[in-house]
Amino acid sequence: PCLVTHRIPIRQSTRSPTVSSGPPLSSVQSEDPSLLLSRAPLPLLSTRFPRMQVSENEEQLGYGSKRFIGAVADKYLAKYGESSKLFEDPSWTKTKADIVASALLDWGRSSGATVYTHWFQPLGANGLRHGGTGQVHNHMFTFGKDGKPKWEFSGAELLKGETDGSSYPNGGLRACHTAGGYTILDPNSAIFMMDDTIFIPACLISWNGHALDEKTPLLRAEEALSTECSRLLKIMGHTTAGVQQNIGLEQEFFLVPREAYATRADLQLAGRTLLGCGAARGQEMCDHYMGPLNQHALAAIREMQSEAFKLGIPLRTRHREVAPGQY
Repeated sequence: PCLVTHRIPIRQSTRSPTVSSGPPLSSVQSEDPSLLLSRAPLPLLSTRFPRMQVSENEEQLGYGSKRFIGAVADKYLAKYGESSKLFEDPSWTKTKADIVASALLDWGRSSGATVYTHWFQPLGANGLRHGGTGQVHNHMFTFGKDGKPKWEFSGAELLKGETDGSSYPNGGLRACHTAGGYTILDPNSAIFMMDDTIFIPACLISWNGHALDEKTPLLRAEEALSTECSRLLKIMGHTTAGVQQNIGLEQEFFLVPREAYATRADLQLAGRTLLGCGAARGQEMCDHYMGPLNQHALAAIREMQSEAFKLGIPLRTRHREVAPGQY
């Protein structure tokens, strides 16, 4: 369900790029909300996302620059006699955590990031509060007696953090000293940067080792599946060190004009359409899976792509979906 409940017409416009964005909302309330898309200023794509020139390359666009792997990590680990290859073996968390922490501190300072956080998916992030993540931000500096910043970030701080776990389901009453929640770095996921913060993918467990997040049960399930699959393969005459599971994600979403969203209390409070008629469905020639993307939706998707590529997230395909306003 989404706000745009009718087909979005694809029109050839002859309006000047300097045309007004149209009448105020109060004068179009009785019209199809999807028409709001056609009233936004036309220069949006050309001004915010100019056509890429051949001379531009991945480095100029910042592709992969916000993810601490490969060449990005090599640049800062080389100072300490290491390279990004150390991440191929998770045992670095036991022997070289201080080196990685120092390199991360250098990376942060050179990029304007002064904060780090252990980033995890708490219970309820999947199915209850979609997209909700847990994070406690800590600065990587204090002030010395001379009033100048004193930078510090150790391997111990990189690997583990402590926060309040009392707000998560814990199985009953417990003593106050066991109310802590503990974040543990996940070496299988790459460290990344957004704005002024270095994000360290982590798991969250309780004082007694109970999972308080979505990732810990997943990792435990993967370990159990690998063990049993390896056992089965051995019975079948195949010897393997382990089995990995892979999944390809298709992120589907709806794009709703901000002005239209502001008029709908159901979207704001429930995150879905509760009022109105169902969307027109069928095999219309002008509103289909392979149809051209609306120019303003395309601008929004390009902005998402730009940020994803900086984080080293590969996005292979973009297209419309079956429902109106769905991509």
